[in-house]
Amino acid sequence: MYTIGSLILLAILLGAVMPVLDTVLRTFKLDTLVNRLPIISNHLTLGVSILLVWALDINIVSSLTGGMREEWMQIVVDGAIVYGMVPVKDAIVTFISRGLTSLRAA
Repeated sequence: MYTIGSLILLAILLGAVMPVLDTVLRTFKLDTLVNRLPIISNHLTLGVSILLVWALDINIVSSLTGGMREEWMQIVVDGAIVYGMVPVKDAIVTFISRGLTSLRAA
């Protein structure tokens, strides 16, 4: 249960970091360079998610499955899991907002 909560919190953090990164890229006029390279622009959020897991030194997979062969594998998988939790986070936020809206109507 705590693992799902921490994954959702990391997805929320990723959602907060991405607009800041977009602003920094726009400020330094690097957004056009990033957008010209489709492999980077299409997967920028995944890369930031992996860097976020690496910077925070979080081990999600090892607590569920045990250790992996290499540390970089664990970081990449954890980053991909956090990136994959973004739609789940969006669904939870939508569910909560709809519930609160129906409470106000009653």
